[in-house]
Amino acid sequence: MLFNSLEFVALFLPLTLAGYYALIRFGFRRWIFLFLVLASLTFYAVWNPPYALLLILSVLGNYGFGTWLDRRREAGKSCGAVLSLGILANLAVLGWFKYANFFVDNLNTFGGSFHLERIILPLAISFYSFQQIAFLVDVARGEIRTGGIWRYATFVIFFPQLIAGPIVHYKEMMPQFFGRNLGRFWAADLTVGLAIFAIGLFKKTVVADTAALYATPIYESAAAGEPIGLLAGWTAALAYTVQLYFDFSGYSDMAIGLARMFGVRLPVNFHSPLRAASIIEYWRRWHITLQQFIVSYMYQPLVLPLSRLAATKGLGKWPSFTVTVALPTVVLFMVIGLWHGAAWTFVLFGLMHGSYLAVNEFWRALRRKARRKTGIPVSSMAVYHAITLIAVVFANVMFRADTPGEALTIWEGMLRLGEIGQLAQVLPATRAELITEPALFLALAAVLIFLCPNTQQIMGRYRPILHWERWRHTAPAVIMFLWRPTLGWAVLTGVVLFLGLAFILRGQSEFIYFNF
Repeated sequence: MLFNSLEFVALFLPLTLAGYYALIRFGFRRWIFLFLVLASLTFYAVWNPPYALLLILSVLGNYGFGTWLDRRREAGKSCGAVLSLGILANLAVLGWFKYANFFVDNLNTFGGSFHLERIILPLAISFYSFQQIAFLVDVARGEIRTGGIWRYATFVIFFPQLIAGPIVHYKEMMPQFFGRNLGRFWAADLTVGLAIFAIGLFKKTVVADTAALYATPIYESAAAGEPIGLLAGWTAALAYTVQLYFDFSGYSDMAIGLARMFGVRLPVNFHSPLRAASIIEYWRRWHITLQQFIVSYMYQPLVLPLSRLAATKGLGKWPSFTVTVALPTVVLFMVIGLWHGAAWTFVLFGLMHGSYLAVNEFWRALRRKARRKTGIPVSSMAVYHAITLIAVVFANVMFRADTPGEALTIWEGMLRLGEIGQLAQVLPATRAELITEPALFLALAAVLIFLCPNTQQIMGRYRPILHWERWRHTAPAVIMFLWRPTLGWAVLTGVVLFLGLAFILRGQSEFIYFNF
């Protein structure tokens, strides 16, 4: 079931909220976990009922591993073998469903003759696999204890964050379902949550889906082998960047808003990444919980032994940098690219961003002393912003393309700089006609991205996310305004929600990250 569907907004959500708060109101709190699990399974099963069974088996299996780890820790036994087995089990299931066809297809490219029926990718398998791996690691580290099966199942399949994140932690989520305040501020939670949801729905249906109308035809032309000109190349690249930005931002807002309606605060997953002045900062604000997962559960365990190796071998500053920073970053981001999808375009996308990050880290190390003495001038910051934006836009072309050749066609069009002098002949002559529909749309999108507050900042008076104090002053907006429970804001929120719902009628589209 899609968040951006009338069935969800008009039927599933109201009924689920009514049942949830009725259980709290009439003193049946012990049943809320069972209720949320059943509701979330219904939400998931609408897409593909048989794969709901896979989700249930994954939850039961990981709960079993978590209980096993918990008991071994209590007994003072090593958890290493059990943890490794649990992680491998998750990766094996993920690998089969997501990469088996990719692996066989590539073997056949190099002379193999294997046959494997097309495997339908289970919705959200990447997200719930990573989330449960993090749970097992946290249990093995002694940071959390396993609770009842219904609590654990709620943690994994709570529908606002099930399909595309954020990747949440047990120790952050479950305490919110306990205490005397559960359901106490239901009116405020519903109001704030609905406002956040409305903004997210508007971003998805009005902005992201409109951007797709300008990007998709050009990518289809490139896929058909047609030459792409300068104007078309940049229109495709920028429109898709806007589409991806508002699609994922919209989903993140809707997930946070839906959880808030149930009195639960989710961690932030998206915080104005295109305002970043470096690719490092960009990734700290794009898919934030995935980045945190990578650092905690992949990067640090990988870099620690490499740092010891570099120290043991007595490597110099830059060889040590290469071994402990550059290579792990590039390799991990190629893995992250493959996590996004079983295609070489995603691997190359990861390679591009891994290389960006390695260069960025090298530049930071090179300029560290100079920055301490002089700081960074405003003019340099503007240049850094521009470089970061251009790098992201070029990488997004590979992310969107179906094949590397298609991406090369778009890039070739973007680099036809010789056409700049011909634009006066290509574009209409009158000033009024120069304001084309795609150009006007991209200009308005740029205002929203670079000048206006993001959703967390608009709703900042009401602590819209977990750990809001850490993000309150990050990426400040040029134009600032705060949502308040006034008549004017109620009307504006209603208009935003109405437009979000109205634009559903031109056709529902899945969120881009549903494919991952």
